[in-house]
Amino acid sequence: MKKYIIYLILPFLIWGCGEDYIGQYAMDDVPPGPISVVSVENIPGGSVISYTVPTDKDFSYVKAIYTVNGKTKEQKSSVFNRKITLVGFGRSQAQQVELIAYDKSENASSPVKVDIHPLDAPVFDMIENVTIRDDFGGIRIDWKNPHKADVVLTVLTTSDKYGEEEWTEADRFYSSAVEGVANVRGYNDEERFFGLYFRDRWDNFSDTLYIKAHPYYEEMLDKSKFSRWNPPGIPYNAYTSTDWRIENLWNNVISGSAAGFASFTHDNTFDMGQTAKLSRIRINNRPERNLLYNFAHPKKFQIWGSNHSNVNADFSTWTLLGEFESYKPSGKPLGEIDDDDYNYGHVNGEEWNFPLDIPPVRYIRWYVIDTWGGSEYTQVMEMTLWGEVQK
Repeated sequence: MKKYIIYLILPFLIWGCGEDYIGQYAMDDVPPGPISVVSVENIPGGSVISYTVPTDKDFSYVKAIYTVNGKTKEQKSSVFNRKITLVGFGRSQAQQVELIAYDKSENASSPVKVDIHPLDAPVFDMIENVTIRDDFGGIRIDWKNPHKADVVLTVLTTSDKYGEEEWTEADRFYSSAVEGVANVRGYNDEERFFGLYFRDRWDNFSDTLYIKAHPYYEEMLDKSKFSRWNPPGIPYNAYTSTDWRIENLWNNVISGSAAGFASFTHDNTFDMGQTAKLSRIRINNRPERNLLYNFAHPKKFQIWGSNHSNVNADFSTWTLLGEFESYKPSGKPLGEIDDDDYNYGHVNGEEWNFPLDIPPVRYIRWYVIDTWGGSEYTQVMEMTLWGEVQK
């Protein structure tokens, strides 16, 4: 009985190993036909090559061989594609690319040579069109990046080391935003030189732009002068308990007992006790992970100001200083955060810059337009303001 079963199965095993096994192409040494190039589109930092593929049934992929910054590169395009995008080129320069078709046996077709002429990489246009302005404590840099290229902006400045002026790195910024903004801060209001350049992920460097700047004076406002204050029509909306009263908004404590500020509404006011031209604002949000970027965490808000106390609930009696929006680094959905969110939103605090042309003010109206969780409450831990105090 056992022998009979063995002999009965064996022919089926032999038959199953035949050439007609579904999904398996027979191996051969016959190369596929070459591709046919249809068009070449040269783009900033690259070229897009469109082609038709050979009719061989076992055609597998196309490989491009080209040179970037003196190094030979290879890139593959699958059987499903009819174009290949080559990127990473620096300055615009003509070169020849080889395109080779391969089949499933890794047989290579004869190469097809294609002439391409990529345009200058985005970093070169970016440095030519960058805008630099004197700002509080340093400079503000604005640039356009319409191709959303991943770039690094490096800012240099001079420093006096061992009695000699040397160029050192002041800061660096990573961005792929269409409109980039960077603030370099921490310097006094004395004339100084800065240099800056862009670099992309293929190590294409723009030229270095050197400028002379004269930063505006900036200091952190003295929070000991801040006080509770409410004009007619805007009652005190914050909690009255010690744990959440408005005075906690400027007590320099961002966690623990009596640390935070909570309001029943989105409209709150206070007196800075000093008149200042504001430069930036920082808010440290709640430390609880289930409430950070959730519930009453301000998502979009306005800061209004006045240099006199003769104001009321009518916004026309105030001056709009700026409208700001909270940023969540991870981009995770509501109710989910990671360590980057926690450090940015709570530990370090979210920070925004005021426009340079705002007037000096003393009285502040903080109006929250929306919260991350859609709550009617407003809850944060600390608010810090910088600017130039009017003497």
